[in-house]
Amino acid sequence: MDFLKHYREAHYNLRLIDLESQINDKLKLVQQPERSAMEALVSYSKFVMNLERNIDEKHYKEFIENLNVAIESLEAFSSQKPNNISSKLNLGLLYGLKGGVALGYKKDYFDAYRFGVKGVQLLDEVYKNNPQLVDLELSKGILKLMIAQSTWYVQWLAPLIVESGSIAGGINHLDKVIKDGEYVSDEALLAYVLLLWGEVNKDYLSKSLSALEKFTENYPDSIQIYIALARGFWLADEYEKSNFYALQGIIRIQRHKSAFIRKHGIITKSFLLYWHYRYLTEKKEWLKLLRQTEKKSKLPIQSTFKAVALRNMGQYKSSKELAEETLINLEKTELKMPLFIVPFLFDLKPTLQSILEDKILGGD
Repeated sequence: MDFLKHYREAHYNLRLIDLESQINDKLKLVQQPERSAMEALVSYSKFVMNLERNIDEKHYKEFIENLNVAIESLEAFSSQKPNNISSKLNLGLLYGLKGGVALGYKKDYFDAYRFGVKGVQLLDEVYKNNPQLVDLELSKGILKLMIAQSTWYVQWLAPLIVESGSIAGGINHLDKVIKDGEYVSDEALLAYVLLLWGEVNKDYLSKSLSALEKFTENYPDSIQIYIALARGFWLADEYEKSNFYALQGIIRIQRHKSAFIRKHGIITKSFLLYWHYRYLTEKKEWLKLLRQTEKKSKLPIQSTFKAVALRNMGQYKSSKELAEETLINLEKTELKMPLFIVPFLFDLKPTLQSILEDKILGGD
């Protein structure tokens, strides 16, 4: 638990790379076979924080190597002590992690299925024999939410393979962990971000936002969650709070002197600027929007909303020229985010096209 406390503070506050030596020192104090499982967890975190397209394959290889060593060690320990709860629990979690990476990174649906099923079966076995371990409901809650937010064919196939999707059921599992969980209540709060993947009713949206606000109280430099909060409050029609969290995230980026921000700070900031600019557009503050977007920047977010401001200030020719130029640049560039940040889609292209068609975002 001492190790996990330091790991969480470093990882969720985006300082895992900077504090890696301290984390490794803490890790040395963890006994085997748990140490192998925690080494796999740390290498997974390094992998998802550094992932870019066709880059950082070494982090993936390091993760897989550590993961396979941990699984082999835990399976050997379990064969010797089949009633050991900890080894089965860690095995279930690691197989689930392996399946998730196979799906999200390698797009290998066969491996995602076989590892995911094995992980769920192990966790179900532990939970069946130890129903007092409320923390185990976190995995069920996450699985139900992910399936419920997936495409129709995943929702149709999932009950035949593993589990049925249900937002209400998933929330029920998460709430139990938040209330009575001993180990992973913070992760249960974080799991509420899954509700923001798709359409969700206002009651569920409100629960999600409350949970994520609580998470940022515990981990105030978890900047990616400010993106989720800005988007979530916009969906809830609470534009002032959306803008508040967008600006809070930008302020924290400016103060955050970390390896992660040096590498991903510009693109992370662009996601936050998007919701701030949407707020200015909603308020029809065209002069303020124009001043802010005239700052020199290569971000398409800046030029898109500059075109919006120009269009609404009557400078139609300049607006269309900038919109055309930005559309061309968007074709050449691609917004990239680390794997652990859900890539909320911008509507930059539709906005730019609407300018060229004289249908403008925020117009009367």
